[in-house]
Amino acid sequence: MVAHVIETVDAGDAFIARSAALTGFSEEELRATGMSEEYRAVVRERVGADRFKLFLEDEHSPDRAEGSRAPEGGWGELADAVILLWYTGSWPGLDGAAPFTVSARAYAAGLVWRAFGGEPPGAGPSGFGSWAEAPRGVAAGAGVAQ
Repeated sequence: MVAHVIETVDAGDAFIARSAALTGFSEEELRATGMSEEYRAVVRERVGADRFKLFLEDEHSPDRAEGSRAPEGGWGELADAVILLWYTGSWPGLDGAAPFTVSARAYAAGLVWRAFGGEPPGAGPSGFGSWAEAPRGVAAGAGVAQ
């Protein structure tokens, strides 16, 4: 039983490390979303344990470098799916599977909101109508063509 716990922790750490490299957010920032274990479980379930393990262990992943143990076509599609998962809380569906949003919590925790300093519409602390206001720290009219 202890070996299983250690293996799970190691896979979680490897998933966080790989995710940090892919998303541009630090491991601490990803852990702070509270979604790392749920996302790890989603990816592992959707791609299978063997493919998931290889994705985490392949030092060339997500590159298509020589010596990679990546499947034909490389890790690009899976890497893109993991990035989308972190940024939007949605799994794009791979290998013909249907895409889906992991949960309302995953949507609200999406990195896309942090990336531009905003709040998720209808889910942030400002509530309904929050999308009508400029994000904190952004001047009114910012980004409007002059």
